[in-house]
Amino acid sequence: MNTKCGYALDVATTLRENSINTEVFLEDKKLKAKFKYADKLCIPYVIVIGEEEILKNEVTFKNMVSGEQKTVSLEEIIKEIR
Repeated sequence: MNTKCGYALDVATTLRENSINTEVFLEDKKLKAKFKYADKLCIPYVIVIGEEEILKNEVTFKNMVSGEQKTVSLEEIIKEIR
């Protein structure tokens, strides 16, 4: 398992431990296709994880309704979703 997948699964575990429903999309598809999938399922928030996020121990958080996107800590996301 590569670092990105491991980090994504750790993030998902933390969200689930905080009673936040979470789905992990690990297929090797373009980001646009992943957003389209989330939109089709009416998923309100998406977390994007890349090399930069892993290095900073953060995630990019996107509100699928407003389109607003920001890079923050996982703790900030948990507070915002709750």
